[in-house]
Amino acid sequence: MLARIKRMQKLVELADIELNKASQTLSALQEQHEQEKAQLVSLVTYSKEYANHSFNQTIVLTPIQLQTRYCFGDKLHQAIEAQTEQVKRLEEVADKAREEWQEKKVRKESLLALLTKLKQTHQVEMNKREQRMLDELAAQKVIANRANK
Repeated sequence: MLARIKRMQKLVELADIELNKASQTLSALQEQHEQEKAQLVSLVTYSKEYANHSFNQTIVLTPIQLQTRYCFGDKLHQAIEAQTEQVKRLEEVADKAREEWQEKKVRKESLLALLTKLKQTHQVEMNKREQRMLDELAAQKVIANRANK
C-alpha cells in the first residue's frame, strides 16, 4: 500500500508540474494577446487620425501627393486587417491553452483526491492492524494472568 501511495504522490507531483507549465503558457499567451489587441487599437486610432487629418487640410495637394496618401492609407488598412487576423489567431491559441490548463487542473485534482483516498484507506488499515495487535496483547495478558493464578 505504501508503494502505491508513493507512486500516486509522484503522479500528483508530475501533474502539478504540468499544471504550472500550462499556467505559464496560458499567462504568456494572454499577455501576448493583450499586446496585439493594444497594437490593433493603436493602428485603428492612427488610421482614423490620419484620415481626419488628410481630409481636414485646406492645402491643395498635387496628384502625386494624393496618390502617396492613398497608398499609405491602403497600406495602413492592410496592416489593420493583418493585425486583426493576428489577434483572432492568438485568441484561438489562448482559448486552446485555457482548455488545456483546465484539463490539467482537473487531472491534478482527481489524482490528489485519489491520493487522499488511498492515504485514508491505508490509515484505516493501520488502525485496524493496531487494534488487532492491542486486542491480541490484551488477550495474552489475560491468559498469562490466568496461568499465574
